[in-house]
Amino acid sequence: MSTYTYAESFTRVHARRLSGRVTTDLRQSYILYDRPSAASLEDYRVELEELLLGGYVEQYQFGFKKESRIVWSLRYIVRPDGALTGGAGGVPVGVDASDATRFNYLTQPVSWYLLGDSAREAIESSLPFPRVVGSLPSDAHGYWENNKSYAAGGVGLQRAVFRSWS
Repeated sequence: MSTYTYAESFTRVHARRLSGRVTTDLRQSYILYDRPSAASLEDYRVELEELLLGGYVEQYQFGFKKESRIVWSLRYIVRPDGALTGGAGGVPVGVDASDATRFNYLTQPVSWYLLGDSAREAIESSLPFPRVVGSLPSDAHGYWENNKSYAAGGVGLQRAVFRSWS
């Protein structure tokens, strides 16, 4: 796990900009694969915005899995630096996700666990939905390709797309 400090003031505007990029990718997933639901997109954006604002996101990953293996996935790693290269979009097209299950995982940094129980509970209760503990699907049958990075207010998101060898 990593920790970071902000080189400049990271504001809600910056958090909204970064969460909006991820939500655009989620929306493209909805358009191409009919999941996640259109109604849930705003909840995902709000959750990510709030957690980014507090510095409580280390990694964010979503996509589809079949038999505990990734079918396709996008992964965002939060970093204290990063350059804005390219716009959102680029969800893998034409992947057979018909019998696959959608997943959405969020990994939190050490700073999250250093908060007291009551502070974590207060933040969690303000979010649009509860998260449950789970395990990421296997990515041993492919590789991650870093293809975009987004930055705002001194915080960057490095995006990678999973590519299957098969």
